[in-house]
Amino acid sequence: MSAKKALGITSGVLLGGLAVAYVAGGIYFGSHFLPHTSLTGMGEISNKKSSDLVNEFQNKVDGYQLNITGDKTEDVIYGKDVDLQMDQSSAQKAADALMEQQNSWTWPASLFGRKTKLTTPSYAVSYDSDQLDQVAKGLSCVTTTDITKTENARLAVDDKGYIIKKEVYGNEIDLEAFTRKLGEDVSALAGDLNLREELCYVQPTVKEDDPTLNDQMNKLNKYMKVNITYDMGDKTYQVSKEEQSKWFKINKKGKVVFDEDGLSAFVKSMGYKFNTFGLPRELKTSYGPTVTVSGGNYGWWINYDGEKEQLKKDVKGGKDVTRDFIYHYEAANHGSYKTDYGNSYVEINLATQHLFLIVDGKRVFESDFVSGNTGLKRGTPTGVYRVNYKEKDATLKGENYSSDVAFWMPFNGNIGMHDAPWRSSFGGNIYKTNGSHGCINLPPSSAEKIFGYVSSGFPVIVYNMPAGSAKKADS
Repeated sequence: MSAKKALGITSGVLLGGLAVAYVAGGIYFGSHFLPHTSLTGMGEISNKKSSDLVNEFQNKVDGYQLNITGDKTEDVIYGKDVDLQMDQSSAQKAADALMEQQNSWTWPASLFGRKTKLTTPSYAVSYDSDQLDQVAKGLSCVTTTDITKTENARLAVDDKGYIIKKEVYGNEIDLEAFTRKLGEDVSALAGDLNLREELCYVQPTVKEDDPTLNDQMNKLNKYMKVNITYDMGDKTYQVSKEEQSKWFKINKKGKVVFDEDGLSAFVKSMGYKFNTFGLPRELKTSYGPTVTVSGGNYGWWINYDGEKEQLKKDVKGGKDVTRDFIYHYEAANHGSYKTDYGNSYVEINLATQHLFLIVDGKRVFESDFVSGNTGLKRGTPTGVYRVNYKEKDATLKGENYSSDVAFWMPFNGNIGMHDAPWRSSFGGNIYKTNGSHGCINLPPSSAEKIFGYVSSGFPVIVYNMPAGSAKKADS
């Protein structure tokens, strides 16, 4: 046999052998995974059958656990805790579908290094939803007391006006969203669940870029530009933006309107701070000693309605404002309330039945008088008052009397100072048995003298210092 013929026979045998091997390999890998084939999450599956893969799936289900990571918590749910079961039929179909993806006749290429990476298919599993709900409620991420509450973005106030305070992402579990996500992850055999990333915490519904919130801020700030300062002479009060912010609200139509309740609350708070109406005063008497006089109708008293309306005008005016309050009643000065009657007043001592007219700190006149009849319980009330008005030639009327007077200066309702020409004497103890109905009866010349000095608002200080304590006033 020639060498050439022998070579041909040998080649044919080799080719035949290779063909047989190739066919055998194709048949083998028709039921086995190709060399260098891996599956995501499971690793190398080369040379395994689909049934082997089903067993791998079952092992994964049997050993399944879901790791749950929160901001401050770590939890695990195991498949056995929720009676996790694999559907064998579904798993087999999934494995068969993977097998069908490969071309078994390409096995030589895989054998010599070509790698194939397959994605783990989904297959049906089941679990007990009631058990999952119970397990979920017992997890530390649900039961923890170390909670930061979620907060919506909202309007706040700084020293310039309204700002938007950014929303807060808390760590309070949204149980509905959480249990829904747990069901999805267990069904998908997911390995990890991050509570923050998967929105399992209660989420804010209003964020800092919310257009409605920003629109409200811009509208409100148009009314916050005005700075209001109360100037009370020896003291001032700057209205803070926090206080000012409570004067407005957004109505249902989205417009800024004045909040009447907020304005009222503010004005009343100013009254608590600065009203002195009716408070006790101190008086260094013309006799020397200092007395405390309680009661009366003297002092600063803010006109709440008037002040509210003025504030509205100030805000609408759009310019900074410095002014005093709008008052019902005013005092002589804004110093200590104890002496806010100033240095001009009528000083009346009921015990001595003697009064002094003080003008600019100097005693310019004094006189005896007759006050209310204490025997008939008509004594003149003590207190610090103001002259309400003065009137010439008035007729005073009361129960069972009518008196014409030339000089009438009321300071406490129907009680006032006036001339009493029907009396021939004043002072002493007349008031105890033959006193007035409460008024300060004066000699006509004295009434005229005082009438010439006083006007509406002039302070009248009525006190009762016994004669034993009252020295005679310096002349």
